[in-house]
Amino acid sequence: MNEPLAYNYADAARVTGYSIDVIKKAVHTGDLVPVRPSVGGRELSKPVILAEELKRWLTASR
Repeated sequence: MNEPLAYNYADAARVTGYSIDVIKKAVHTGDLVPVRPSVGGRELSKPVILAEELKRWLTASR
């Protein structure tokens, strides 16, 4: 099965086993960096977390 390229906050919480609040706090503190893709030069309203960024965050303290 192919891994998704990016996750919304709820899916990031689900795949990591952390709560959405933990994901949001990590974003707010800059520990986890989301992206906002654009379409036609307009930034989309909902941020996503790239799979690579999620892996980096999970392994940062090792």
